[in-house]
Amino acid sequence: MKLFVRTVVTVFALGLLVLTLGAAWTWHDGYRLYAVRSGSMAPTFPTGALVVAAPLDGPAVPGDVVVFRSGGAGLTTHRVMTVSGDLLETKGDANETPDVGAVPQSAVIGRVVASTPRLGYVVVFLQQPPGVASVMTMLFCLMLLRSMFFATPPPMVGRHSAVEPLVR
Repeated sequence: MKLFVRTVVTVFALGLLVLTLGAAWTWHDGYRLYAVRSGSMAPTFPTGALVVAAPLDGPAVPGDVVVFRSGGAGLTTHRVMTVSGDLLETKGDANETPDVGAVPQSAVIGRVVASTPRLGYVVVFLQQPPGVASVMTMLFCLMLLRSMFFATPPPMVGRHSAVEPLVR
């Protein structure tokens, strides 16, 4: 049983290490994750989807779905409709009209290359204080359970002890 548990823990740790290294590598290459917080891109990217944005390797073209900085500190994920010089006209797939105001190419963060439905809810939750607290609580509970069920017995004291007394 101990060998099985150690094997499972080792496989899990190696998988976590590979996942972490892969995430660090893609982050270093400019890939970013964003949660879709509105229904403006439905059904392509429903509310709560997690999108992966890759850095632009050239100017955005009509048909690209891009993440860009919009008024203030907000981010928007919309489709490029037309390009006029350095300005983009964008529109959400679920919207009837294009966005008000053109988006400069310099405001574009990246091009959406992948998405996963509903995983954005998890990312948003983990960015909030209750999400961090719940993860910390879960880890603490796992450590308690491990110590309860897989604790090592205390060393024997007395004449059966493996340690000899220094003075007789």
